[in-house]
Amino acid sequence: MKKIYLIDWNALIYRMFFALPEFSTKEWKQVNAIFWVAKFFMQDLIRDNPDYLVFIRDARWENFRHQIYSEYKATRDRMPDNLRTQVDDINEMVSLFHMDVVEVPMVEADDVIATLASELSKDKSNQIYILSWDKDLYSLVRDNVKIYDTIKKDTFDIEKTTEKFWVIPERIIDYLAIIWDKSDNIPWIEGIGPKKAVPLINKLWTLEEIYEFIDSWVITDDEEVKKILSWKTLEKIVDAREIAFLSKSLATIKKDVDLWDFNLEHYKFYNDSLLNDKIVELFKKYEFNSLLPNNERKVEKVWNDLNKNVQIIGDSEWLQNLKNKLKSYDKIVLDTETTSLDIMKAELVWVSILLDDNNIYYINVAHNWPKVEKKELIDFLNLLLNLDITIIGHNIKYDLEILELFIKDTEKFDGWQSKLDNSFWQMTLWL
Repeated sequence: MKKIYLIDWNALIYRMFFALPEFSTKEWKQVNAIFWVAKFFMQDLIRDNPDYLVFIRDARWENFRHQIYSEYKATRDRMPDNLRTQVDDINEMVSLFHMDVVEVPMVEADDVIATLASELSKDKSNQIYILSWDKDLYSLVRDNVKIYDTIKKDTFDIEKTTEKFWVIPERIIDYLAIIWDKSDNIPWIEGIGPKKAVPLINKLWTLEEIYEFIDSWVITDDEEVKKILSWKTLEKIVDAREIAFLSKSLATIKKDVDLWDFNLEHYKFYNDSLLNDKIVELFKKYEFNSLLPNNERKVEKVWNDLNKNVQIIGDSEWLQNLKNKLKSYDKIVLDTETTSLDIMKAELVWVSILLDDNNIYYINVAHNWPKVEKKELIDFLNLLLNLDITIIGHNIKYDLEILELFIKDTEKFDGWQSKLDNSFWQMTLWL
């Protein structure tokens, strides 16, 4: 059996970009998507070890779907700027992995994937895994064609695909033609959602057969049909005939794209050649220390290695000492530790304050060690944010919002918030 990965390139980099919070190198280079793609190669692909690996990318130009419906994909947001700045770097990295990306002019990746899956699945010794999250590609699922979610490590075969959509894979395109596909801005039969579309398809089958049944309508004794096709539903379907078939044309993926001289053997995957010298240098450039071989990694240091005087503050006396010291400094570094990256779910664990290399403090809020009382910390923050000092931090907006929520129910909140509003743009963002 040959394991073949067909990877939707555009879907992959979007998924990788949103899989991790944004972060940068010391030189302020945004690298979260680059890192996650690199990790996908160095961990996921090495572990899965496919025999063949084919990346497929959307062509830049409009395709036949735009010609039949000008609003196709018109509602899609433009690529986030912080992802756009990483795309060329990702492409460079993939080329250094010695991987080619398939791109057919004026053809979407889904159509190329569908063509490859259709042709390659004819050989029953091929096990094909499509790495994408586009709903239309689930229509390709067969005995030896599956959808593979790399993030959740979940594989969708015929059974799981049917459980997901409540229609068999062959009818997913008809299903999408009836309901609204928000991501591609494909029109729909207004008022007919999944709850009505599923029994309609499972009972009457394809879109064409649904309209054939309606056109030859006679009074039926089939109670299930009567329930599905109430007069109100029937009216909506009849009125939307033209839209429904337009939607199916847009949702249907082509399986006959001319791929010229495509040769699967050119896409053989060799996992032992991934970590070559150029990739090692690239990982060093982007500070991907965890992906480097052990002999190339920088030694991670802890506080004891750095001989830094880190003091944990867990009572009012220590906090008062820190207050007194603050008045001697014109700038400090502030950071918070929380239980979540989601502002509304996060709880404050500690507040870190760095005055200089010899005066670093952790103000304990939540750990099961001695800790300061909430009111004492609020008094401290009030003092801190009313001092004429520069506050340096990484992701400072997040830290300020966390501290705001921490004190929002107190009587001092209004004055503190005013201080935040007035001083925000004077604060220095620091990695």
